[in-house]
Amino acid sequence: MRKKFLIFGLVLLSLTLPAYSHEIEGDKPEIAFIYLNGANNNTPKMKKWFYDGIAKFHPILRKTALNSEFIEKFLLENSKYTISYAPEIFFWGDKSSHEIRALKQDLMYTKTSSPFLAQLVRSVFTSCMHDAIWVQKDHNMHDIVEDLHKVIIDDYNNNRPVVLFGYSAGTFITYEYLCNKLPNIDTLDLFSKIEVHPELIDFISKHKMNDTCIDALINSKLTVFSNLGHLVPRQDMENFKKNYLELDEYTCKYCMPKGAVKGIVNYASPLPLFYSDITNPNYVVTYYVRLLYKYIVENNMFWITVNYADDPLGYPTTRNLTPSEYEQTLNVSLKHDRYGFIYDKSNIKSPKTFLGAHTSYWSTSKKFAQAIVNGYEEGYVYFNYYDKVIEEENKNNNLLSSLLRN
Repeated sequence: MRKKFLIFGLVLLSLTLPAYSHEIEGDKPEIAFIYLNGANNNTPKMKKWFYDGIAKFHPILRKTALNSEFIEKFLLENSKYTISYAPEIFFWGDKSSHEIRALKQDLMYTKTSSPFLAQLVRSVFTSCMHDAIWVQKDHNMHDIVEDLHKVIIDDYNNNRPVVLFGYSAGTFITYEYLCNKLPNIDTLDLFSKIEVHPELIDFISKHKMNDTCIDALINSKLTVFSNLGHLVPRQDMENFKKNYLELDEYTCKYCMPKGAVKGIVNYASPLPLFYSDITNPNYVVTYYVRLLYKYIVENNMFWITVNYADDPLGYPTTRNLTPSEYEQTLNVSLKHDRYGFIYDKSNIKSPKTFLGAHTSYWSTSKKFAQAIVNGYEEGYVYFNYYDKVIEEENKNNNLLSSLLRN
């Protein structure tokens, strides 16, 4: 009888374990995955296509990610976090609908006088490329970044760090968000480089402020952003000093809190096509890009680019660099306890032809989810261990050479 009760108890316990396990996981703080749409999503049909695609994709990505030891250890911080069950969608595709309607109306005037093929190309170009160009206008991008910031801050206040997923032209927004919101600017270093009055340099050196971001510097009225792509200090010295002493308040209001964004995953990314100047070492904004990369690496963030090789709009961000190569290329010194990384994985074969590859990421959810997880695992290993492996190999080769000589 006692044996029967023991067996019954074990069976009962085994039946309750999954529910108990789920309950424990549900008590963990979540990491929110926020998905940003791309261009040509400004009609109800395309909006539904995006929402339906993410609804299908997110559960598969979540399951695939939770099966990765690397993600459990590093992204989820040894199971401190779990991944949210429901996706968050930041949809900006309808913000340009008024301009799109006006542009299509204007195209009607050329319909009778233009050759058919010319009119067809105009229509296709309007539908596919308008938003990608529209979103890069400063005033449009600013409003979108501020709306995204509100979403991220709301998650942060609820103990939910986020990962941003930028699709196609949505990669422009994830990039601009980091550029403008990361608190990666040391004010003394910045103002020494842009040559403010020596009296102000002395004032800044005596009144140390927290590292800040571009948006805080602009909104505090300490600087303006010039059309040459760099910050320019305002000239009124007394107002500058007054505003400078309030900079920490602006940093809290306009910059991303540390740890609020775990990283970004850009996919189907045309970013290098539209932002090719970031690779120009003579372009002034490279100073801020340098700080962007340095912050990602030194603050346990990640930037993964995942493209299908067949996707004609999927551009690799860069060749994958080791930490020492980043230090040499960007002329920066990286902390040795780095854990963040930047990695490009644009070598996955799409099950679709090149004509359909750009819109195939959710219809091939299992393959795409695994590519993201593989990109995270490969990127972490490559960036954090590649130099050490090479160094160890060189030591062994030198030792072997020495033994052979003797």
